[in-house]
Amino acid sequence: MMVMIGAALAAGTVFIAWISKWSRSACRIFDGLAVAAAFLFFVTAADAVAGTLVHDTVFMTEVHRVFKNPVFLLSGAYLGPYALARIAMLPGHLFGSK
Repeated sequence: MMVMIGAALAAGTVFIAWISKWSRSACRIFDGLAVAAAFLFFVTAADAVAGTLVHDTVFMTEVHRVFKNPVFLLSGAYLGPYALARIAMLPGHLFGSK
């Protein structure tokens, strides 16, 4: 399972980096999706923490209900390859010809 997750992460990273290199508009779309994904990711996490505190069920297992939320999982699944692709593209932006 870990090999499949790693392969999917690598493939997504290469795909995002490659498309972003060739298309400025696609790069902006990926950036916009990342903003939306980060917003949903953190709102979902904050909701889980707030729900735990409001219901006074401050147990480690209670806050982990966020891992069953599909919005949290999908936004996190997008943010992983996106962040790695942006980091992989940094040397080209920093040291490439201008």
